[in-house]
Amino acid sequence: MESFECQGCGACCRIPNGIVRVSESEISRIAAFLGMAESEFIANETDVAPDRKGLVLKSRTDDSCVWLTEDNRCRIHPVKPDKCRTFPYEWINSDSHEICAGLKKLNRLLTID
Repeated sequence: MESFECQGCGACCRIPNGIVRVSESEISRIAAFLGMAESEFIANETDVAPDRKGLVLKSRTDDSCVWLTEDNRCRIHPVKPDKCRTFPYEWINSDSHEICAGLKKLNRLLTID
């Protein structure tokens, strides 16, 4: 995994039914970065998790992250949640190797060796 290089495709930010849980510290960090009160961030930018055990970042109707720009950049990149920061080093979904351009490239490199 050391050879993984993000290709900037944004696929990891468009995973169908994907959720990004946010902790209290992540909420504080993101809200401060955006210059808003934590309560405002929680009310406007999060939803209750499907299992009702915490909060998740809102998604668009197409399942993409609301913080993803048209050019596949993260508007909150400097303070993005740990789940985003640790992909694909600490977690992947069963279909990540099919949808992530960086993992596809890494797979090709590994099969050549």
